[in-house]
Amino acid sequence: MSKNFDDLLLSKLFYSKDSIDKYIFDHSLRYTTEQLELWKILKICQLNVFFLVEIGTFTGYTSLAVALALPCDGKLITCDINDQYVRQDIWSKADVRNKMNLQIRPALKTLKDLTSIMSCRFLFFLLVIIHECFSSVHISPDRHQLQYSFARTASNRTHHRAKRWATSDIFHIFIHYDASVKKLLKDEQNLIKEAVDAATGYWSNAIRPKYKLHDRIRLTRQCPSRKMFIVENDYSVYYCSEKCLSETRCGDIIVPDEHLHQCHVCTRDKKCERIGSEGGGVDAEFILYVSAIETNRCEPVDTLATASFCQLEPDQDRPIAGNINVCPRRLRGDHNSIDFDRLVSTIKHEILHTLVFSSGLFAFFRDSNGDPFTERDPATRWPKIYDEKLQVYSPSDRVLKQIVRENWKTRSGTIDKITTMLVTPKVKAIVREHFGCPTLEGAELENQGSLGTALTHWEKRLFEHEIMTGTYTQESVISNLTLTLLEDSGWYDVSYDFGKPLLWGRNLGCDFVKTSCKEWIDSKLEKKENPYPFCVSSPKPNHSKRTCAYTHDKVVMCNLVEYADPIPAEYQIFDSLPNITDQNEIARFGGHVMLADYCPYNQELTYKNTNRDSRCYRSENQPPSRENYALEKFSPDSKCFDHGSIWEQYIDQCRRKRYIAPQAAGCYHFECISSKGFYINIGKDQYLCEYQGQNVTILSAEYDSVYAGTIICPDCQIICGSLNNFQCPSQPNFYPVQNVQQSNLRASIHNICKHLYKFNQLSIAF
Repeated sequence: MSKNFDDLLLSKLFYSKDSIDKYIFDHSLRYTTEQLELWKILKICQLNVFFLVEIGTFTGYTSLAVALALPCDGKLITCDINDQYVRQDIWSKADVRNKMNLQIRPALKTLKDLTSIMSCRFLFFLLVIIHECFSSVHISPDRHQLQYSFARTASNRTHHRAKRWATSDIFHIFIHYDASVKKLLKDEQNLIKEAVDAATGYWSNAIRPKYKLHDRIRLTRQCPSRKMFIVENDYSVYYCSEKCLSETRCGDIIVPDEHLHQCHVCTRDKKCERIGSEGGGVDAEFILYVSAIETNRCEPVDTLATASFCQLEPDQDRPIAGNINVCPRRLRGDHNSIDFDRLVSTIKHEILHTLVFSSGLFAFFRDSNGDPFTERDPATRWPKIYDEKLQVYSPSDRVLKQIVRENWKTRSGTIDKITTMLVTPKVKAIVREHFGCPTLEGAELENQGSLGTALTHWEKRLFEHEIMTGTYTQESVISNLTLTLLEDSGWYDVSYDFGKPLLWGRNLGCDFVKTSCKEWIDSKLEKKENPYPFCVSSPKPNHSKRTCAYTHDKVVMCNLVEYADPIPAEYQIFDSLPNITDQNEIARFGGHVMLADYCPYNQELTYKNTNRDSRCYRSENQPPSRENYALEKFSPDSKCFDHGSIWEQYIDQCRRKRYIAPQAAGCYHFECISSKGFYINIGKDQYLCEYQGQNVTILSAEYDSVYAGTIICPDCQIICGSLNNFQCPSQPNFYPVQNVQQSNLRASIHNICKHLYKFNQLSIAF
């Protein structure tokens, strides 16, 4: 197979002498780039498709186009009678192999199997429930793009230190909207602006620079080549050779001339000067350039936004300009499916990349005295070592340190696991306190993903719902860990009142934070304990069992999935799984989130094609009556309660019965009664929970149906303990017998049906 085919497959516009390439070209449909883009946007993205069946794989080109457009958890079943021409290697190179399920057999057999599976699984649920994730990409400017700006913390004498801010001051962020935002539809513009205002409002109040800028911000003009000069006694400025670029960029946007300084040039006769006019500058502490451009970094369909910092102030190295780019394709289609809270969370995340959390900024961090952690070149004042592979300056081991975890347990044995830790003083102290591990070396950084993900986020396995992990999988929090990083950079004062508790991994000790999830899961299962925060479910048959989160504020599901290929050996977890005997098949099972080292855990749910998710306290999540199969109620006064049995629904005037099979937990309104317990409101009725573990029988008539099932009462402290002066009832020394006679339950159902529909017992579908 010719090398050109690998490089040019997406265009299908070249000619090759290779016989297989020639056959593909003679017999395949020709997709131009424009047709491919239309296919991806119109056929998949706007329709929010996540599961597709393709009949006729042939070379696999169309399969590749479809897979690239599918979301991160999308699946494509592609059918053919042989794989002679299928280029599966291209799928792997494009990193979409995990989305593919190649069926080499007659398509009718595959469709028949799918029909039986789908009709069974979705008999009562018309909406598909998925685990949705959103990615972000952060790219640091390289050494030739990174420049100091013309804004200083004091006078131009570097030894003069500015005074600290008054405590009443806020962090003044100037927002500039690029022309690309103004080209969007009006409601898309408003959506972005409202989200940006909410995100910048948070950071403006949560942090402030330690040293106030003395000047208005004027950014340095960029040079047309890498040949630049540093003039003696003016180390902070790069002088261009002969001329400056006509346009200076910050990330994906062109900086307005009004925000730029004069052009600094050195001529061939070594005459260095400033030429041209300078802009008026910006009176702020940070310029945030916001754009909405469909760049190549938006290509993965789950990428919602990208970010980059631009220039630094010369005295303390703090970044003073950055760009966030919202991928416009994610805003198009059904606007009811756009979760505003998630958009705000993503923009908060991206802003933090421009302020501090970047592998390109770690080498510029300063200690509590304002001195650089990382040694500087005395001639240039830049950090001494540049990593050509990562395209960033290398920080000292006072900021980042590699730690080797020996005897890291995997399915195939033990390995030496190399991790990268952020080890600044306060970050180290807070993670030790959080996990309850006094010997922890620091906070582990993400080791997977591209340059825009690895080393620029917290490790997903250890900090799952922290806002600065590499992908958004469920409601995230800005914890004190991230606020501490801002303070440890040496650039910001922080108000910890704006931090929220990070519950993931709290007080689980060194065994959790220093070992693989395989070792943690194995040790817990051996003791017959819950492997929280990880989970194990029976993958076959897939009952899609839902349960309550440990906080009881949302419904979750174990995200154990089967991949098309074995997951990488170092991340393989299971020696055995229920109902699976094939060892090769076991190697394909892991958690849905790759960045979490494929560790399975209970994850918040999203309902496809809607703005609904499984958080109980969001009224917007209330399902339509016709789809409310377990009489759920979503509201600020609702919590999640596990079901004690499979619920039954009697329909068609009680003549037919069906089981609400996948439902194993639900959201319900509750009311706390001091010293008595709490009521769960289901339908028109109230049910009293008096003690933990109580199995309450539910019998209710709603929506022209009769519902029967049970609810398991959780710990009263979890539900009502946060209320002032609330007294939970004492747990009984013995638990009453809770077995409800089947005949009594049937009699109750019969009485309700008889009362509602006026017919005899023989008509009821028991």
